[in-house]
Amino acid sequence: MRFFARNRGADNTDEHKVARTALVRRLDLFLMTYVCISYCMKYIDQQAHSNAYVSGMKEELHFKGNQYNWVGTYFSIGYTIGTIPSQFLIAKFRPSVIIPIFEITWSILIAINAAAKNVKLIFGMRFLIGLLESIAYPGFVSVLASWYTPAELAKRVAFLQASSAAGSMFSGYLQAAIYKGLNGSHGLAGWRWLFIIDSIISLPIACAGFWLIPNTPKNSRAIWLKPHHLEEAEERMKEIGRAPKGKLTLAKVIAVFKEYPAWIIMLCYPPCIVAGQAISYFNLYLKSNPSGHKFSVYQVNLIPTGGQALQIFATIGSAALSDYFQARLAMIWVVAGIGMLGHILLSIWDIGFNGQFAGYMLIYCAVGSGALLLTWFSELCSADAEVRTLVIGLANGIGYAWISGFPFIMYPASQAPHYKYGYKMGAGFYAIAISGCTIMALLVRKYGLPYQNVPKSKLEGETTSSLESGVPEHEEEKVEAGDVPAIDRLAAHPTR
Repeated sequence: MRFFARNRGADNTDEHKVARTALVRRLDLFLMTYVCISYCMKYIDQQAHSNAYVSGMKEELHFKGNQYNWVGTYFSIGYTIGTIPSQFLIAKFRPSVIIPIFEITWSILIAINAAAKNVKLIFGMRFLIGLLESIAYPGFVSVLASWYTPAELAKRVAFLQASSAAGSMFSGYLQAAIYKGLNGSHGLAGWRWLFIIDSIISLPIACAGFWLIPNTPKNSRAIWLKPHHLEEAEERMKEIGRAPKGKLTLAKVIAVFKEYPAWIIMLCYPPCIVAGQAISYFNLYLKSNPSGHKFSVYQVNLIPTGGQALQIFATIGSAALSDYFQARLAMIWVVAGIGMLGHILLSIWDIGFNGQFAGYMLIYCAVGSGALLLTWFSELCSADAEVRTLVIGLANGIGYAWISGFPFIMYPASQAPHYKYGYKMGAGFYAIAISGCTIMALLVRKYGLPYQNVPKSKLEGETTSSLESGVPEHEEEKVEAGDVPAIDRLAAHPTR
């Protein structure tokens, strides 16, 4: 009898593994495909202004001084203002409804750029698009964190991050093709056609979100997930101690700022984002005829796609290694160190075209540090779903707040391509990010995972009595910091 019992147990275990594998494949097929394509289009839309600027928009709209910097700044101001409110909306409404509505709206606004007669309309549209796009990245990461385990999450967030580079690549190819084939067609310049075509491509992808975003395992209505998939997903999240979605309360918002992660994030994520902005000015570098090298408009749009391809490879590769070795902090050190080296090379400057080109390529390799950081933050804050959403939104919002101001100091268009302070500050920012992450890991090791005692809010499907007792029905006992799968070798064994 024992023999047969063992066989049945083995069969059950095998069936369990097969069921989980099938769930992950289904999530990858539907959810990951959608978020990557959607985020790719977001960056096609975002990169369009940079490609348009070097393809005739600068001359036609009479950009002067640092007005090109203001294009990015208005976007960042809108993004910063929208970040926290958008996360409240994500917590209150279904992501499968609110995210597509925002996407459809900003896709329409993209097309309006094609009608610009002066820079003021571009500034206004960039502000509104930034306001709406603020929901995308933290919203997508929050949804992914509701379905994937720590062993799976970093690679998926890396693919999401890499899709931004794919979007930038595709925008370069698209603008190069449009400039060749449509420039002057029906009386419109090639850069105007870029905005129109971007909008046409974006709209059906945005509409697909209504069906493809699965919300959370607790409240999903996705037609591509069956009841047994949802049960399996809930069990997976329960095993790793990742709390399901509840209601966002003022007490939780206050609790976010009572513990150290919210404050240390300001030392970690924003510096990485700002330092990585150097790649946004690579096409201006190419347009300036560096070291006597002259590039056509077609080449200026095309050459940066090589750096973006390198960014994709480096982002996915670093995330895969961090997942395999469960060493988030070590990989952040490596990737941010590569970016710091790139900035150091560019700050020296007098190293010839090849040395300057290599510096930019190293920074492309380091852009993926942002994905590693947000994955790590999501895992550190997994004790409460709403806190996790707010922390991710806070990190992203503060990052864009930095972007709204620092480029004027670091990368003024009037100094392109040799910036007086930009590359030196970029190297320093990567050093600050490395230091902040190290401090975070040391605190986790000493005090354990944060947000374990956040005030509980009522979960969907949970009774009032369970709240009063302080023990939710979905959770038999509180998950201690040490019971969660290791998220980093340094922070994996917190002392009690």
